[in-house]
Amino acid sequence: MKGGDKPRHHSGRSDRSTTLYSAGQMVRETGIYEVIHDQHHRTAHEVVLLNGDSFPPCDTCQERVRFRLIRTAPYIFQDEDFEEPR
Repeated sequence: MKGGDKPRHHSGRSDRSTTLYSAGQMVRETGIYEVIHDQHHRTAHEVVLLNGDSFPPCDTCQERVRFRLIRTAPYIFQDEDFEEPR
């Protein structure tokens, strides 16, 4: 059986971190992030970002946009039961 005794879900922790990440920094953990725009030109919203990608700049507030990790969550195609064929 694939996976054996390994956990097959996100960490379960509600990170709701106080750490803010900036555009251009590397995403270290795949998960759901809150996007906080400069000058409140848009209300905060949530997005999924993948480990290894960079936090992107906003079209309006550019590098002044910030990101806060809400909860880690694995990307489905990085799970061994759903990996895309190579």
